[in-house]
Amino acid sequence: MEELFAQKWKWFVGLGIITLILGCLALLDTVLVTIAVVIALGVVLILTGIAQIFHACYVKGWKGFIFSALAGIVYLIGGILLVKGPVLGSLILTTFLAVCFCFGGIMRIMIALNHKSTGGWGFLMFSGIMGIIVGAMLFIQPLSGLWFIGFMIAFDLIFVGAGWIQLGLNLKNKIKQ
Repeated sequence: MEELFAQKWKWFVGLGIITLILGCLALLDTVLVTIAVVIALGVVLILTGIAQIFHACYVKGWKGFIFSALAGIVYLIGGILLVKGPVLGSLILTTFLAVCFCFGGIMRIMIALNHKSTGGWGFLMFSGIMGIIVGAMLFIQPLSGLWFIGFMIAFDLIFVGAGWIQLGLNLKNKIKQ
């Protein structure tokens, strides 16, 4: 089975190159990428809200009608707000991410401290500290929300692309052996 994959190494490298290029392009305008992602999320929420409201109205006789309809309305309103105000939406999403980074960092530090005797806790501690630092930076610079999401997407695409290229080249080397 692995030989079949090895013969297709060029596809992995090709995917990696495309992904890497897209990541580099995204780095050129992280604000645009952030706004595009927020608008896309808004569209998904609008479609979900419409579907949920339609569903709630179509199956009226069930006990969850009101809750389903209300959830659909919340999705719809949230989606409309994101599409109409992607800049504010990106700031709100970034604030949420800042909270997640800080909370996750604190939890990783607590876990690391509880497992000092296990060994290997240092990297978890470092990860926790970095999470708190990133979260704090996002809080201190609220306008970072305009570029942060786009930057993270670009960063991810670049590393995913590099990973696919590396895998493809390793598969190519397996054929030669």
